[in-house]
Amino acid sequence: MKTLFLTGIFMFSFLAFTQEEPDPDAYYAVSETIFIESEVYKKQRELQIFIPDEYFWEKNRHFKVLYLFDAQNTRIFNYISGNIQLLSMNTIEPVIIVGIVTEDRWDEFLPPNNHVETLKRYEPPMGHADLLIQHIQEEVEPFLKKNYRVQDYRLGIGHSLGATFVTYASMKTDNLFDYNILLSPNYNYDQKQFVDRYKEFVGNDLEKNKTFYFTNGCGDRYENEFDGPLQEVIAILEDSGNEKIKWEYKKTDIDNHGLIWLAVCNGLLHWNAYMTKEDK
Repeated sequence: MKTLFLTGIFMFSFLAFTQEEPDPDAYYAVSETIFIESEVYKKQRELQIFIPDEYFWEKNRHFKVLYLFDAQNTRIFNYISGNIQLLSMNTIEPVIIVGIVTEDRWDEFLPPNNHVETLKRYEPPMGHADLLIQHIQEEVEPFLKKNYRVQDYRLGIGHSLGATFVTYASMKTDNLFDYNILLSPNYNYDQKQFVDRYKEFVGNDLEKNKTFYFTNGCGDRYENEFDGPLQEVIAILEDSGNEKIKWEYKKTDIDNHGLIWLAVCNGLLHWNAYMTKEDK
């Protein structure tokens, strides 16, 4: 696997490897664009990576990784990294953000459909979420471990179909994801395929804890459509006795599907509370 470093690499290389003592009056957090030559996709894949200020001060420290989906939208990436920077001033621990730049949401975020009727709404190409999981596990993760001081702990943040993918990856793998922030997940897909997946998932003997933070709004077409299946999932989790599955649900008064990103701060605060409790 070959990797090309573009935006920000000179700044990062200088700060990370040549500067012996950081300036106490400087702020070293940096975002950079990286392209990986992907054998899974047979082409270049783009990542947006944010490195926190603490990375340059605490040179022996390893950091948790937060995967953000839909990072092709620069405003979303900047909004999430801004929340992380603000909250890490005195509340949450700093993390490295890995933004996955998506080229085709239906194709990359959705698992295969089980019902032919689904193709009337989601036209091919679609249903190759397993390829994105493979890309992350076999190409992105080795790249991170080679080039950054990272822990093995992974968070995932997704919105709508991005949240559908985060759910799918968390269920399918051990290392993706320990903590899931799911913003208005689309569980209505394929005649509520994910309601059935949760029914099966809660009966699994999991090796690691999986924590899910759900939030959604109300009022518009997508929020109303996705609310019913989400409530079914919440009922399944309420009846589950699986001690490895932790979850929290918060309904907001946000009435615009595209603005549910505003609720991510509550998810990050819940993660902090959860981690604090786990450490005790």
